[in-house]
Amino acid sequence: MKIHEFIARRLILLIPVIVGVSIFTFAIAQIIPADPAAALCGEKCIGDAYEQNVKRLGLDKPVSEQYTIYIQNLMQGDWGESVAYKRPVIDIIKDAAPITLEMSFLSLLIGYSLGISLGILSAIWQDRVFDHISRLVAITFVSLPIFWLAMMLQYVFATQRGICDPLTDWLPLMASTDGGCLPLYGRHDTSFTYPQEGFMWPLPESGTGFHLVDSWFVGNAALEELPEEYSSRRALFKDTLSHLALPCITLGVASAGSLLRYMRASLLEVLREDYVRTARAKGVSEFRTVIVHACRNALVPIVTILGFSIGGAIGGAVLTESIFAFNGMGRVAVKAIQYLDFATIMGVTLITSVIFLLSNLIVDITYALIDPRVRLE
Repeated sequence: MKIHEFIARRLILLIPVIVGVSIFTFAIAQIIPADPAAALCGEKCIGDAYEQNVKRLGLDKPVSEQYTIYIQNLMQGDWGESVAYKRPVIDIIKDAAPITLEMSFLSLLIGYSLGISLGILSAIWQDRVFDHISRLVAITFVSLPIFWLAMMLQYVFATQRGICDPLTDWLPLMASTDGGCLPLYGRHDTSFTYPQEGFMWPLPESGTGFHLVDSWFVGNAALEELPEEYSSRRALFKDTLSHLALPCITLGVASAGSLLRYMRASLLEVLREDYVRTARAKGVSEFRTVIVHACRNALVPIVTILGFSIGGAIGGAVLTESIFAFNGMGRVAVKAIQYLDFATIMGVTLITSVIFLLSNLIVDITYALIDPRVRLE
């Protein structure tokens, strides 16, 4: 089977899965003992206003017909109205999804770089001091709760009691005198982060929502309205990156521990193969033997868990976004649950499911490309 045929087949198979997710989510919304019509207009919603909301939401119709209407509206781009944000759900998703994805991708880059690098070194220096320390670090990374790690990073790198002292930045101190070296929370400096739940930014409307990319395309008129220290695209990029540092490190460290253990075990198994011993016997350098020959095969099982790592990063964003005040899908979902905002909950669930399914499709394709022994059948 050719690669394009495999992709087409997998995309078609995604359709029944997404339909199943929508049915499951819709069923949960029906089972929960809450009244969306009342939540839409407040606790004192009675009389004509309540009846209008019932008819507007189609709650007076059979459940099967309600689901049909819901799917038809989804296909037309109408994902409902958010009770918590007083905005269309599709607009909230467009604003929140890039925030979560940007943070998740950077955290995976940190996690995979750190985990794979330490795993390779740990396998090469098996049963030495570095190996014992790295395994201890891996267990620590896996065991630490995300919320605790996030708050500790805030305390150390973003508060006056952290290790960053602007007066003596060459010497880490445990008692700083003037703030930290990284921002405590938020996606941008408060001097140019506009209100409305932090979604606004001086970017063109056609921006991608990924501010590390969009920061280079801010219009000159918008730059002139910002404080002088942020009146260049380079300064906006640096500010965005500094605000992403702590949340991405939090999620990256959380995933690096398991990746380190997987990479170490996989590489140790490959290093015992006959072709590795043959390469060494032929005089191939140790670096080329390990990096070029062994690591390629050892990375195959690491790639297969990339899809689950993306799902884990998005799931971990719920706590991380709440702690660092990022208005991504995780924080949106938390607020939607608090306000019984079913439309937003269902929208976040659907878009998260689609992202997870597409990431697994990409992993399958990558798996077939790096391992020629795999046949797409």
